[in-house]
Amino acid sequence: AQACCLQILLATRDALTPLKIVAAAAVLNVAGDYAFCVRPLRWGCAGAAAATSVATLLSSALMVRALRRKELLPTIRVPTRAEVGSLVEFMGPLMMITITRLLGFVYMQRAASRLGDVQSLAAFQICTNVVSFFLLFGEPLSQLSQTQLPALVDREDGEGLVANLRSVLTLGLGASLLVGGMAFGVARYLPGIFTADPAVRALAQAAAPSVFFMVANAILAVTVDGAMLASKDFGWMLFLGVSTFAAQVGVLSRATNLNAIFATFIFRLGVYGPACAIRAAMGRGAIGRAIAKTWREKRAALKGE
Repeated sequence: AQACCLQILLATRDALTPLKIVAAAAVLNVAGDYAFCVRPLRWGCAGAAAATSVATLLSSALMVRALRRKELLPTIRVPTRAEVGSLVEFMGPLMMITITRLLGFVYMQRAASRLGDVQSLAAFQICTNVVSFFLLFGEPLSQLSQTQLPALVDREDGEGLVANLRSVLTLGLGASLLVGGMAFGVARYLPGIFTADPAVRALAQAAAPSVFFMVANAILAVTVDGAMLASKDFGWMLFLGVSTFAAQVGVLSRATNLNAIFATFIFRLGVYGPACAIRAAMGRGAIGRAIAKTWREKRAALKGE
């Protein structure tokens, strides 16, 4: 529900309202983690889950209120067959892609639990919470591609695609370094926000470089993800998701510390962007075909002169 509301608000080109809501929910999530996990309640993993649930419910409620104010809140009714077919066309592939990504986190957590001590598992949770929070800053870049690229893909405007992708990827690179640096700072210097245990703080601080690379790579991957979604290249996304997930699971079985576990996530994200760029350069996919067509037309025009 939250994701649907977010997409509708962004479709109206209102990025400020969702940003305020997501930021408020993220702050509440961090505050809840402290209140439920550190003091005064000290509920552990259950506290972290409770904080996330409360923050998600709040953000969903605020987004529904924003839609109602814009008179965009739809009435509940039985969808038509055409509407169901249109939804399934996107929902099926995207659901499989999402499942492969979620399973990656599940297996990472299982690997962390196999390390054999509660401190490592707690540090893992802290680092993943930090990563999840700072990943929110990459969503506008994905939405930027999803709003601008479809028309260019439909027109097979290769020049427009290249210019747009260059601009978005430049923004993504800058954001990845900036946001990754912020995430590093939190993991390295502020783990005391999440726990009072010195051993857990030390493990989180030792994993701070991994947190930087996870966030930086994730911001770039989310930027590329927007372009892939805009071009409806679901088959390629699913292939990459399944193949990198299989490789991740194989490596996780031999991981002996947190940095090794996080390295598998960095690998998955690090492969995604270059693989998509190579595919486009080879003229594959909707974006690659449009760019290749423009280049062919340019070469033909030059030869004609």
